Formats: sequence, structure tokens, C-alpha cells
Amino acid sequence: MPKKDNFYVTTPIYYVNWVPHIGHFYSSLIADTITRYNKIRGKETRFTTGVDENSQKSLQEAENQWMDIMKYLDEMAEAHQSVWNELGIDYTDFIRTTEPRHHEFVREVLQKTYDNWDIYEWEYEWMYCVWCEAFKKDDDLIEKDGKKVCPDHLKEPDVIKEKNYFFKLSKYGDKLLEFYEKNPNFVVPGDRFNEVKAFVKRGLEDFSISRETNKFWVKLPFDETQVTYVWYDALYNYITSCRYSRAWDKQSADFKDESDFWPASLHVVGKDIIRFHAIYWPAMLMSIWYEPPKQILTTWFFTVDWHKMSKSLGNVIDPVAYSKEFSMEALSLYLLSSFNIWQDGDFDQKQALLTYNAKLANNLGNLVNRVVVLTLKWSWKLDSKVAPIISKDICILNENFDLNFRNFSLKGSLDDAFHFLDIVNKYVDENEPWKMIKDETRVEETKEVLFTVAESLRQVWLCLYTFFPEKMSELFGKIGLDKYSEQLEEWKLEELRSRKEVFKVTEKWENLFNRFEV
Repeated sequence: MPKKDNFYVTTPIYYVNWVPHIGHFYSSLIADTITRYNKIRGKETRFTTGVDENSQKSLQEAENQWMDIMKYLDEMAEAHQSVWNELGIDYTDFIRTTEPRHHEFVREVLQKTYDNWDIYEWEYEWMYCVWCEAFKKDDDLIEKDGKKVCPDHLKEPDVIKEKNYFFKLSKYGDKLLEFYEKNPNFVVPGDRFNEVKAFVKRGLEDFSISRETNKFWVKLPFDETQVTYVWYDALYNYITSCRYSRAWDKQSADFKDESDFWPASLHVVGKDIIRFHAIYWPAMLMSIWYEPPKQILTTWFFTVDWHKMSKSLGNVIDPVAYSKEFSMEALSLYLLSSFNIWQDGDFDQKQALLTYNAKLANNLGNLVNRVVVLTLKWSWKLDSKVAPIISKDICILNENFDLNFRNFSLKGSLDDAFHFLDIVNKYVDENEPWKMIKDETRVEETKEVLFTVAESLRQVWLCLYTFFPEKMSELFGKIGLDKYSEQLEEWKLEELRSRKEVFKVTEKWENLFNRFEV
């Protein structure tokens, strides 16, 4: 079998001071969905997620709980991994920044950067926000109750005076602008990319990469009295997981070199960390002669019932608990169909269930029920031709679905699929096969209508498999299409789209999408 094109997707690696909530799930869901889309279309994929443990937040939380730091980190890493496994997030590697493989690689690149004269020592006094894990200038802060506080966390930054090592970011301003010019789609959406370029054009300042401490973080190879601090070492996780990959066995202690997956095809990141990924990260890579990632997809924020998520309000949604109470499909559908990735949105808990009822239980569910009931009643095999008007719409569906997905409009792709189902439902209502079947002279005509519906469903399920693989796999099996999911995982989507199938329903089955009472 010829070698497939590589496609490598990453999520941010998440802080371990909190078990993943719906906001973390949103980023991981997007990365998981994009990975699956590329996999079934014939690419060799890998998908990395993980936890960022080398941070002041981790130390503080462990101290608050009177726990040994590594015991705390082990428990939290296990909790994060358990959440993704429970939700079916199909990552190929889960990385922890306390792992020896990561420390080894970070020390290697630190030495290379130092040898390239891009790291130097300097004494300074700056403000540092522990919660952002970032240094702040006075104009980065806002006034609150007579104090200057971080606008994101509403807490006063610490004032730090230390002798640290700095990275020469200022050296890379022109090189970054040249790189942006050659890669006009480097950051999506475009308006966020324009902000990045404007920031670079205003002039870049060098930034601190180390702290004076004897804590457990990664020690500098050229000065072991200092350690790197959180996000500088954290960014290298994306390459660590290629150099020392667990891609084929998530629990293995053995690693293989999959460096050919670098540069990453896509980083999925929140808009609050875009500067780290679109400015600092490419410059750090240029210093050690690594290619920057190919593209960065910036997700925006969403509220829950029009309120910012917070423990005090009690509106932090646990994605595992939500999926058990309602369904994974209800959660995923609303997050990906109610607002675009590059727009702020709101997770309306009532509307999420209404959306599920309308699109999956009613729209899709009604069509499935009609085909099952009528074909089972007469024990037919459906082997006919698709009505010409629907055949044309199937081509439009696949073209638009793929176009939207390639532009990261996952909402647009879902809208295409459900709009097509609206068309098919209208086709059924106009033809009324439940009446046609009573006329013995119209049996073949009835079979054509039912085959058209079955084939339309097959095409939609092939699209929706990207979003709901488990449910679509069940649906394929119910109409006699065995091993469809295996063939999709073997890169055979285009072959399946063009295949002419025979549909056979042998038994009545329970609805896979039951309505919720709202």
C-alpha cells in the first residue's frame, strides 16, 4: 500500500488544576473531528493532547491540598486521560510535560537555542500573573477597587525581581513577517491573523524563559540553578510527541521516532493563547532550524446560558456527566452547530436539547423510521435507482460538505447535512410511499422512492460519521451495510460514496435518537 499523506493535529495541553470541563472538551472535540475527517479521506493521522504540569498553578494546588506534587500530578493526569477516554476522544498520544521524554527534548533544544546566541542572561523587575503564567506590563492591567489587576483573572500580579535568561524574540520580527507573507492562511480566522501581524509590526521585545528556583521544572542545560517556566517548555510538547511517539500503543513505555509528522498540520488553540502559538512559537522554532506548524485554528469563547463559566455560579458543565444524562451526540451537535469556531457563542442548555430533538430525533430519525417500517413490512431488498432530483442533491451535499470542512466551517458542514435531510423528508412527503404501496401497479415506483431515501441516508451517514462515528456505525449495520466503519477507518470514503449498495432490513430496531422532554 502506498504511503499516505501525513496529517498531524494537536490540542492545547491543559493545566492540571482543574478536571476538563466543557470548554476543554470543545477544543478536543474540534481536533478529534478534524482528525477523523482527514483519516477517512486517506491521510495517515496522529492527534496529540495532554497536560501542562510544569507550572506554578500545579505547585499551588498541590500545596493547597497538602499533597506531594508528583502524587497530585499523577492523579490529575489520570483524571484528564479518563475524561477523554470516556468521551471517545481518539487521540494517538497523551503527553505529560513531567515525562522524561519531554524533559530530554526540551534540554536539547534549549542548548541549541543558547548555542545559536538566542538566549542571554539579564536581571529585571517585572510583574508576573501566576494564573496567566505570563509577564505583564502596566498597560496590560486594568483598574479594579483601586488596584491594578489582570483583566482575565482580576488578581494582582506578583512583582518579581530576578536574574533570568531571555529569548531574543526581537531578532525574529522581520523573519516572522516574511513567514506570514509566504503563508497567508497560517492563522484562521483572518482577522485574528491580522491582529498577530499588527502586534509583530509594532516591535517585539525579548522575553524571560527561566526562573530562579529549585523546583522540579526542567533545568537549563547551561545553568542548572535555573529552570524553564511553564509555556516556554510546554510548547515543545508538540514535537516531543513526534520524536518520542506513543502513536501505536497509548500505554507503552517504548517510543518510536515519528519526526516525519512535523511540521504539525494544525494546532487548535484558544484565542487567549494565540500570541504564544503564532508569534513566540514560530520564532523559537526558527532558532533551532525547525519548520513552524502549517496552520493554527483559533477557537473563541462561549458562555453557558449567557454567563461565564465559574464554580461560584455552578454552571461549569462536566462533559462526561452531561453525556451520561443526555447524550454525547446532543453535546457535540450543539457545540459544533450553534456557532462557528471563530465566533464567541453561548451554550444554551435548553436549546441544546431542542436542537438534538429537531435535527437527530425528528429529521434524521423520522426518515430512518419510514424506511425501516415500510421495507420490513414487505420484506423487500431495496435495489433500484435514485430519483434524479435527489441524485443531483447528493452531489451538491458532498461538494458543499467537503468545502465547508476544508475551511474549518464545521457548522457549515453540519448545516449542509441537515438541509439535505430536509430535502429528502420533503421528497417523501410529496410521494407518500405508504399510500403508493397499496396500489399493486406502483410497487416498483414505491421501491424507487424507498431506495432513494435509503441511499440518501447512506450518503448523509457517510458525512456524519466524521461527527458521530459510533451512532453512524450502528445505523450502517441496521440496513445491512456491514463493516462500513472498518472500511472508513481504512481510508475508503470515496470508494464508499460511489458504491451502489443493496439495502436489507431484517428486523425492527429501537430508535437510536430518542427525543428529550424539554
